[in-house]
Amino acid sequence: MKTTEIVTAHNVIIQYELASIFNRALALLLDLVILFFYTTICTILFTTLSVGFAANDMFASGETIYTAFTLIMLPVFFYSFIMEAFFGGQSIGKMALGIRVVKVSGSTPSMGELFLRWSFRLIDILLSVGSIAALSASSSDKMQRLGDVIANTCVIKLKSSAQYSIKDILTIKSKENYVTKYPQVVQLSDEDMLLVKNSIDRLRSRPNKQHKELIAELSKRVSEKLNITTVPKNKVTFLKTVLQDYIVLTRS
Repeated sequence: MKTTEIVTAHNVIIQYELASIFNRALALLLDLVILFFYTTICTILFTTLSVGFAANDMFASGETIYTAFTLIMLPVFFYSFIMEAFFGGQSIGKMALGIRVVKVSGSTPSMGELFLRWSFRLIDILLSVGSIAALSASSSDKMQRLGDVIANTCVIKLKSSAQYSIKDILTIKSKENYVTKYPQVVQLSDEDMLLVKNSIDRLRSRPNKQHKELIAELSKRVSEKLNITTVPKNKVTFLKTVLQDYIVLTRS
């Protein structure tokens, strides 16, 4: 499982799991199925209508018919570019698989960058039947095909397969007659607590500078939400206490 670290506008480093070749191929397959049905339906409808129009001499020229059909098929040709440009780096297939195209820096790619990425589909996917894209992605640290390398983009999973569920944090042991230190923690959500636990575990497994800065920023944000004027010096202990308080107070 390959990951990438993205620095947000607030200088907080967030780790994302990169989309696997299988996920991307499955998303592409789903998009192709959608395009197949669109093309089939348009072909049937256009053929039926053109026969009727030809009978009324409304389309006397075959060239006119082919031009109209070509215009109807343009969305098929530009499908991935149009979808990713207007839906935040996602096509229907990517939405279904929970993956998204982003810049390596973490921001949303511009239309120019998405167009540049799309233009290399001819080499990456169409002419090579996906083999060049697969080889390029498998040999890249950020799972980038040629189009991604040129456009400086990558494809991430919006939900990591290693994420914790609320059941995981409920396994943390609580003490008998436990006295909560931050009762106002109940205003936070399960998602907030999962973020706290994930961050603590990341620091434990990879105690680098970026994860220490993440803990510091998270401690500051939690303190602000709990109306704590001074952020505790031992930030990991503080976050663990907040997490334990939340479990004790919200456990049924």
